[in-house]
Amino acid sequence: MLAVSGQLNLKMYGRGFDLFNQRGGLSGFKPVESFSGDGLRRMIYAHKVRREREAVFGAFDCPDAGQSTARRRESTTPIQALNLFNSRFTIEQADAFAARVKQEAGDDVTRQIHRAYQLALSRKATAAELAEARPVVAEHGLAVLCRALFNSNEFLFVP
Repeated sequence: MLAVSGQLNLKMYGRGFDLFNQRGGLSGFKPVESFSGDGLRRMIYAHKVRREREAVFGAFDCPDAGQSTARRRESTTPIQALNLFNSRFTIEQADAFAARVKQEAGDDVTRQIHRAYQLALSRKATAAELAEARPVVAEHGLAVLCRALFNSNEFLFVP
């Protein structure tokens, strides 16, 4: 999502970013809901708090920092789909994705739709997809289409 939206911070090394509002202490950790700057780096730079489940990525089999394990478990649950569709992170990245598409494709809706599909799915929209996407963009805006693309099976799963 960060790469497609144009928000991925590629900075290497250095201090990790926080998934919670504080470091240290034994309790009272509130998840960060909106990320910027260093918080838009890859998850290997995330500062984990043991035994605290992270709000967005915790639903997606993010490793439990309180346990050592030789193998990471995998699951597919309805909570993951709801989290992915409704989280503040997803909405913010869909807005950034829409802004990137508008900047690169201009004001023409057809060009915007094709560019969004190209960035998210590495292909142009088919005629049927274009016909379905035009009224969505006209009525609800480009960010809604971008959010739908983020939630599509083609975006989420590698065949």
